[in-house]
Amino acid sequence: MLLSERQERVLKSVVNIYIATARPVSSTALLSVSGLGVSSATVRNEMGVLEDLGYVRQLHTSGGRVPTNAGYRYYVERLMNMGRVSDSDARTIRHQFHQVHTEVQEWLKLAATIMASRMHNVGLITAPKSTEVRLRHVELLSIQPRVALLIVVVQDGSVLQEMISLAEPHTQEELGSLSRGLNDVLQGLTVAVADVRLFELTHVDASITPMISHLLRRCDEQHTQVFHAGLADMIRQPEFTDLRPGEPLSSLNQRLGQMVEFLQRGFVVDRLLSEIQPAAQIQIVIGSDDTVELRDYSFVLGRYGDELEGSGVLGVIGPTRMEYPRAVALVRYMSEVMTDLMQAY
Repeated sequence: MLLSERQERVLKSVVNIYIATARPVSSTALLSVSGLGVSSATVRNEMGVLEDLGYVRQLHTSGGRVPTNAGYRYYVERLMNMGRVSDSDARTIRHQFHQVHTEVQEWLKLAATIMASRMHNVGLITAPKSTEVRLRHVELLSIQPRVALLIVVVQDGSVLQEMISLAEPHTQEELGSLSRGLNDVLQGLTVAVADVRLFELTHVDASITPMISHLLRRCDEQHTQVFHAGLADMIRQPEFTDLRPGEPLSSLNQRLGQMVEFLQRGFVVDRLLSEIQPAAQIQIVIGSDDTVELRDYSFVLGRYGDELEGSGVLGVIGPTRMEYPRAVALVRYMSEVMTDLMQAY
């Protein structure tokens, strides 16, 4: 249901004040910062209407109002001012990435840490994954004359490795030449096509080609890796240190336990994030859904990369009392940064 202009201004003020203070918003507090130019009685009436519509609620009879999940949804869909990452912050973030090794996993860890530290919530990112696994390159490193380390790198940057026993002794020079020959034949191929080509390579050491096939299939089947940071920062927020009126102490532990369990169950994270549509630039999820019970949390999520080279999801998770404009701006910018890094990789 659409609200009147004044009701929208009241709701927007309630959300902004509550996000900033973590305290229920009274009509007096709202009038002091909203510039509505109406009486306290009028504000109370409008707050009553918003409560009847389910956009705010009163924690106790004499207290102020706080937004509900429905109120937050209305706010982010219709009332929120769009923020942006400042030029100086953008330069700082780019510089942080230039200081780490050119490895996808290092970029993922850093991205999660940057989002967590800037929002004081959990930063989360999934490793990029292609719709079809394609081989980027293979490398053979001599460990002993009859033992080599086989390294398989696929298009999205995932790396798998395995020690193999060679049928014949090989020097590193021979293994290097063999690696180059394999890359000439296999580079850019999908798992199915690579299997056929590998079967045809009868001149290659018989222990090498089956293991390349095995590693490629394993990469195709494995769950997406999920990196996260910032849980310690998030639990310092009032939602985890202050009890709501009439709330038992166990509720604080329950709220924290929900998030810890969610992050530990990687397959649940993977399934939830995989539902984020590639075309959606930023998606905001508020409260629980059928996948996991997290009604006290919000997700601000975005995609990075592309379907050919590999794409993933990144974002911020925190209490529903989240600074949404900053979170959206940060997630949008981090999506751009990670896309640029993956395209240059």
